[in-house]
Amino acid sequence: MEPSASKFRQGDQVIVKRENPDGNPRTPAYIRGKKGVIADVHGVISNPRDHRGLYPPLYTIVFEVKEIFGTSTQDKLWVDVHEDWLEPATKAATRSPSPRNR
Repeated sequence: MEPSASKFRQGDQVIVKRENPDGNPRTPAYIRGKKGVIADVHGVISNPRDHRGLYPPLYTIVFEVKEIFGTSTQDKLWVDVHEDWLEPATKAATRSPSPRNR
């Protein structure tokens, strides 16, 4: 699958689901329920080690550290998250400037 076939695009605002019983359990608990911006779209990744086939598309999401941990810092946190953990931040995903252009 090409990144263009992924549900989200760079700049989309997303929210990480709080629970996802079918999703990858390695999604960090501290980003669940938090809003971030798609920074990069990696597409589908094969998984030859455990023969489960293809994982859902993978994205790099950028979060404001102050939003995650309640601090006053301007730092950003970058986390890779599979598509099945993500939902649009609004009904129609809003676009924001690329987080790489900071």
